[in-house]
Amino acid sequence: MRRPEADLLRDKIYELRASLQGTHYRILYFFHGNVAAVLSHGIVKEDCVPPIEIDRAIQRRKNFELDPKAHTCVGEVI
Repeated sequence: MRRPEADLLRDKIYELRASLQGTHYRILYFFHGNVAAVLSHGIVKEDCVPPIEIDRAIQRRKNFELDPKAHTCVGEVI
């Protein structure tokens, strides 16, 4: 996907934007092989993602890459 629905923020961190009934959501994620790993999500009112949220996502990506199995939830999707 491309802007305005998705965008590369920095350091391999991507943003997915969605709206539902007037509420705006942002999901930060990165790719690990063929898998998109979700790092954070939330409801936002800002025009851009705050730098501290991107920094947190980068640290979470690094933690995941060190031990993917420890940071992966595998279960049945309902």
